[in-house]
Amino acid sequence: MKQLVWSLPLAFLLACSAGTGSSGSDNGEGGSGGEGGSGPGSSSSSSSSSTSSGPSGLTEMDRLQVFCEKTMLAGCAAWFTSAAQCVDIMSKTQSDLCQDKWVAETDCLGKTQAGDWTCNGFGEPEIVGTVCRDEYGFGSYCRIAVATPDCYGAACMYSADCSGDGVCNDATKHCVQTSAKCGGLPCKYSADCPSAFTCNDALGQCVLN
Repeated sequence: MKQLVWSLPLAFLLACSAGTGSSGSDNGEGGSGGEGGSGPGSSSSSSSSSTSSGPSGLTEMDRLQVFCEKTMLAGCAAWFTSAAQCVDIMSKTQSDLCQDKWVAETDCLGKTQAGDWTCNGFGEPEIVGTVCRDEYGFGSYCRIAVATPDCYGAACMYSADCSGDGVCNDATKHCVQTSAKCGGLPCKYSADCPSAFTCNDALGQCVLN
């Protein structure tokens, strides 16, 4: 079973969104996408929300609505308080690095039924059983991570290009802080991930140790 970390990045994202009061941030991964607010991910978010993506032909807005409507369960508001807030915030996390997994995730979530979902003790939406087990979370967590400055900081070629305890992620070519929470961040090697995470080779993403 996958182990990713989203709650802390999302809390930062929500705080940033509340601070700006607007969905009009200057890029697709700044302002609110997980721990967004800075511009390192802006170049990957330029595609239009009206552009079709994936074999299902869903637009980006369609996918946002599928994700947000499916995960908004009654009494389960640990992430978002409404589908509209979810769409507003997640729309700022678009990233080409995560697109394939985002397409797979939202294509699968669109087929789920109410009985496939539950709300766990942390107020987070979970899928019951094995439906979408191999898709749920990997695209959305990736978007949140890439929208997070501590996970996707300054562009780099080597770790010497990064400040503080940052290392250069070989998959993203951006600095990641070793103390950050970056579940779902693209990676090639475990050295690309924060210290509490390892790179899952099959996924090409950081997961908890």
